[in-house]
Amino acid sequence: MKTQKILWKTFLLANWLIIGLFWYQGSGNLFKTGDSGGIFLALGRLMGLSAVYMILQQFFFMGRLPWLEKVFGLDNLVKLHHKNGKWGLVFLLLHPIAIIEGYRLGSGLSFFSQFGSFLTNYDDILNAFIGLSLFVIVVGLSFTIVRSRLRYETWYGVHLLAYFAVFFSLGHQIKLGHDLLASKIFYSYWIALYSTVFGIHFIFRFARPIWLFKKHEFRVSRIEREAPHTVSVYISGKNMDSFKIKSGQFMIFRFLTKKFWWQAHPFSLSMVPNGKEIRITVKELGDFTRHVKDLKIGTKIIIDGPYGVFTNLFAVQNKVLMIAGGIGITPIRSLMEEMLEKGKDVTLLYGNRTENDIVFKKELEELSKKYGARITHIISHDESHAGEKGTIDKEKISRLVPDIASREVFLCGPALMMESVIKHLKELGTESQLIHYEKFVL
Repeated sequence: MKTQKILWKTFLLANWLIIGLFWYQGSGNLFKTGDSGGIFLALGRLMGLSAVYMILQQFFFMGRLPWLEKVFGLDNLVKLHHKNGKWGLVFLLLHPIAIIEGYRLGSGLSFFSQFGSFLTNYDDILNAFIGLSLFVIVVGLSFTIVRSRLRYETWYGVHLLAYFAVFFSLGHQIKLGHDLLASKIFYSYWIALYSTVFGIHFIFRFARPIWLFKKHEFRVSRIEREAPHTVSVYISGKNMDSFKIKSGQFMIFRFLTKKFWWQAHPFSLSMVPNGKEIRITVKELGDFTRHVKDLKIGTKIIIDGPYGVFTNLFAVQNKVLMIAGGIGITPIRSLMEEMLEKGKDVTLLYGNRTENDIVFKKELEELSKKYGARITHIISHDESHAGEKGTIDKEKISRLVPDIASREVFLCGPALMMESVIKHLKELGTESQLIHYEKFVL
């Protein structure tokens, strides 16, 4: 897996080098003249090429390419997507500023007069400005959505604007891009880059889920109540034994009803796959999840996935500590059973607000009896609880799991809880590479 990571990083870096070499071939001579206007033009072109490559990377990282996702994990790709988006926007804004300044120094016009001249004399520049505006809106609203924790549907709708932004921006690149027009090889490479990225995006984000639906005909087979505000949805279909999924992974579900067909939501597998049906478990937290319990038996489902590297494949130790908070038990539940079946020594710390909030209580007890797994429930808002009270902190981890130094850790729960627990684990001597977690944030 380490070798594959190196190969992917080398591939991405190689494209940077190719772009840099062709840019220098087409615009490098502008530095030799010493003319300020020429230098601004050269830098503006470099910023533009860099911005486009980073935007294409955004689509590539989120294109659901299996060979990429299996190496880095969708959670890590999302983090990279967020970071890359910020820098891409910076280059995108610097590109027109530098180009306008370069031409302004040659024409003698003011900055805004030169900008107005571009907009009125070149249709492709006007379209590019619309595309730039759309990108700014997408990035700006994305930050607002994440910070304000707005609905998933809002996030999804905003990101659809990115496709229109690319459409409006492409024309001025292939018609006015100096470095592209200066080299037929670079021009062909640029078109191939676009075609490859959006080909992958279309195949794995749109075509593959439809193909899986046609192959397996996924549908709701039953719904069971797990806790006062939590239900499990069992999903069956054709040839389920050929639907390859691992315990701990998650999928993105689109329930084909009048209310929900246009929404897609990520949920983790909450039981070990048995070749007949799969199960997801949903806590009633928002507009969509509150209505999951009302889904009719037989409701058809489009499934995108599976995704995630939160699996036994990446476990290297025989002794494992699992830590779950609330509905974060879902991937832990399936992964725990698989590891126990393989003979691993598993301990679980499971935090909830009240005893009534405990999900899979009976199933966990059965696993404990069958395999001898140690399970400790930690309750934070119920003084009548006879067991451990409070939150999962450093003191409890060291006391309840005295051999923590020899255990690998799998962690899932609310973001703040995971950040706190990871800090405690590191303070207790657990190495970063032995702490596995995924936030499942898209």
